[in-house]
Amino acid sequence: MPLLTEDQLKQVLHGVHLSQKDRVLLLLAACDAPQRIASIRSLGRSVGLREIVKWNLADILGKSGGMAISTDKGWELHVSGREHVRSLASTLKINLVVTTSSHSLRQRLTKIGASTTKSFVEEAIICFEALQYRAAVVFAWCGAMSLLYDRVVATQLQPFNTEATRRDPTWRNARNSDDLTRMKEHDFLDVIESLGVIGRNVKQTLQAHCLQLRNSCGHPNSLQIGENSAAAHIEKLILNVYSKF
Repeated sequence: MPLLTEDQLKQVLHGVHLSQKDRVLLLLAACDAPQRIASIRSLGRSVGLREIVKWNLADILGKSGGMAISTDKGWELHVSGREHVRSLASTLKINLVVTTSSHSLRQRLTKIGASTTKSFVEEAIICFEALQYRAAVVFAWCGAMSLLYDRVVATQLQPFNTEATRRDPTWRNARNSDDLTRMKEHDFLDVIESLGVIGRNVKQTLQAHCLQLRNSCGHPNSLQIGENSAAAHIEKLILNVYSKF
């Protein structure tokens, strides 16, 4: 996964005094796979670093002190190189926490077919990248719940209604995703855990962490959260819902 988006790369490469080594490491940080010298040079030119055509990239990377390493597939950042880029990004006011989480969501977005779910995820990304963390938490949760509702409707609707009625005799059978929203989300997670749609530990994580934070962010109060809290929330949803359903 790249550390920098192409837009961020353009931002940091221009108008800031950086060494050739720093600029080349930043180029590698915008790649999600090892790169040949020609590809690094091409990327540099594509983002406006015209002078890169005159640089001896192999020499620059070879003298990076191990921050970049040459493998059979090309040049890539080593651990020390990634830490160096993070340090540069911090100095230049680039938030890599936001970049990483929004990139993960954008990758999942391409695999989501349902338009309703996709719209929630798109809004979560937009809010997160705009540093509107409370809104991002809410929309990311809505997208995850939309996926779970769709899974129940597609594969477990009758067993769900049977179990829901057993727990609450007043439950009116659900016929679609909208009907499922009549049940409190905490209770919904209890039911689908009993049906094996999600595991016990996943249910506990979703209830105790994600749902609780969503509730706090979705109501008027004095709560303040930063990028790390929002990113952790999004990461839990990606690993336990978006990547599985």
